[in-house]
Amino acid sequence: MKTKVTIQDIADELNLSRITVSKVLNHSPNVSDETRDLVLKKAQEMNYKSGNTANSNAKESGPQSKSFAFVVHMVPDAFHSGSWIIMQLDQEIRSKGYSLTLHTITMEDVASLTLPPNLNKSQTAAIVCVEMFHPDYSRLICSLGIPVLFIDAGVGFYSMNLNCTLLLMENRVSTLHMLTSLCRKHHLTSMGFVGDRNHCISFRERYESFIVAASECEAETRPYNIIADDHLYCQPGWMTAQLKKMDNLPQLFFCANDVLAHILMLALEELGIQIPRDVFVCGFDGIPSINTFKNSLTTVRIPCKELGTCAAQILLQKIQNPEYICGTTYLNAEVCFRESAPCP
Repeated sequence: MKTKVTIQDIADELNLSRITVSKVLNHSPNVSDETRDLVLKKAQEMNYKSGNTANSNAKESGPQSKSFAFVVHMVPDAFHSGSWIIMQLDQEIRSKGYSLTLHTITMEDVASLTLPPNLNKSQTAAIVCVEMFHPDYSRLICSLGIPVLFIDAGVGFYSMNLNCTLLLMENRVSTLHMLTSLCRKHHLTSMGFVGDRNHCISFRERYESFIVAASECEAETRPYNIIADDHLYCQPGWMTAQLKKMDNLPQLFFCANDVLAHILMLALEELGIQIPRDVFVCGFDGIPSINTFKNSLTTVRIPCKELGTCAAQILLQKIQNPEYICGTTYLNAEVCFRESAPCP
């Protein structure tokens, strides 16, 4: 009979996400008072004990007294790969007797180079960073003497020589295959890139592969690129305004991720431009959360589950063998041709 109550049990009872419940139980400030009261009340009713793990037979001094810290700049929502990675990571480490704690980094934390108050260094066995692109804060995390793994990183990551491991999805070959296949199939002569190429390593690699594909297929790109700082893309009307500035649209837009593709598709729809009749649209990520457009969007599907599994395996090996050499690991991604840019 099950005697241990887990965070997932509480989440199921309240019909909340596991991330939300974890935030409350780890004292994150980014939760409404109503939700916090609801979760704490339910945890008390269910006799939840902090640090519960799947391995109830291990000694108190064993690994279950420690946790893996999942550190993010903002809590990943259903549209972000991090929400899928965290679920798989939790499953992997629970089977080894570790718990998973969630830690959100605020802009104030970054400015002051302060760790979140609920990150207990002595109780942390390893750290996984997602959307952690600030150089100085990355250095702070890596200075704690705890095994650290980044899933993606800022574009200046390699020059910092940090003592950590980097885990990435394969960006270059998949992007090149998707774009060159479409160009050759449909004899395309113009393409545009949408996204901030300096956002992270993955965006930079996707942009560079876009440039290679355009060169190989002799497709014009310069008049059609929409490259700007991240904060501009979600401003109402901004994407539409960028499209209106173009004398002509390219035959294909490649967006650095699927969320940007969604924003672009809404702007094209606002202008009465039909996809794929008037322009092809491609994205990258393939997170199966926004079914309204993901079912029709040509994209590259990243291996979220495998990223979580691989992150756990690398860090568990590092814990067992501190001399384990840090490096960069890429996991294969899969091109998915769909209605927005068909390639039968």
